[in-house]
Amino acid sequence: MHIPTLHAPFSRINNLLYKSYLPKIMNAALEIELFELLACGSKTSKEIAESLKTDEPITEALLNVLVAIGLLDLNDGQYCLTAFSQDYMLKSSEANQITAIQSFSGSLGPFDNLVQALTSGPTRFNNKMWTTEQAVLNMEQSAKAGMIQNVVSFITALPEFAACRKMCDLAGNIGYYSFALLNENNNLRAHVYDLLEVCELAERLKGKEPNLNRVNFHAYDIESGDSFGCGYDLFFCSHFLYEYGATRDLTGFLKTVNQSMKIGGVFVSNHISSNISGENYLTLTIVELMTRLMGYPTHQLPEKVLKEALSEVGFGDFTVRQPSEKTAFPTLLLSAVKLKEA
Repeated sequence: MHIPTLHAPFSRINNLLYKSYLPKIMNAALEIELFELLACGSKTSKEIAESLKTDEPITEALLNVLVAIGLLDLNDGQYCLTAFSQDYMLKSSEANQITAIQSFSGSLGPFDNLVQALTSGPTRFNNKMWTTEQAVLNMEQSAKAGMIQNVVSFITALPEFAACRKMCDLAGNIGYYSFALLNENNNLRAHVYDLLEVCELAERLKGKEPNLNRVNFHAYDIESGDSFGCGYDLFFCSHFLYEYGATRDLTGFLKTVNQSMKIGGVFVSNHISSNISGENYLTLTIVELMTRLMGYPTHQLPEKVLKEALSEVGFGDFTVRQPSEKTAFPTLLLSAVKLKEA
């Protein structure tokens, strides 16, 4: 698999694209009269949701977007109006610009039903949404804009990588991370686990990919508790553990990961964390709102939560690369060595 050399960060374009969603988000806040409520005083996200009779997780994500664009402040868990919202978002303000804001409807997109989701709750999450040919190809193409390059440079710099022979790529889609890593280690074989539909697409779409003979695709269903093999000295997990960190047993799952690995093997996580700043902060607050709107609990996995769970089940010797501002959807890269059996 050829990894393109990048000459400029895609994050700048990506952040501009995500700002196009802001009119829909601001108008939803106006429609549910969020600013009018906070004109009476600061409140927690739970208090706001109770007062407005809205879904609390989606409400919290909406509030955090409004904080990111300066329309709200957050202090000690309490949300309050800023000077901007007091002047321009309240009906009672002589300088309000509500009509002007409402004239910007925003393009059709994921926030068209935001008000409905706030008042009625999110839709049921569809875990098959990423199983179409167009979806998997879009994800691979998106990863080429910096994510693959960042992951490969991180993993190949680990002292354990050169000796790795067997890799698990869990929720590995059509294997683009695996193929990129195989280019860097001629003795490595990869086992990619994903949904049956994705594996079938991978075998067809990657039929002419160099090193295909060193990759095995395995159907994996999280709900049925399928096994993902054993004897790994490299275990790569990308954008898969969010739900475990929020609502499932993260420690229990990582114990299973431990049991599939050799002593001295290295686990590598590639996930969006909660310590994002700079230009990407607004984009990722919008991503989080979008995620909850889809019925999924979160798209963030805090570094502290992951480290504590890994330590509890026999991992240590952490190596961490903080999110890069140059990468669209910047992730925290974290490796941990299996020190003992769980």
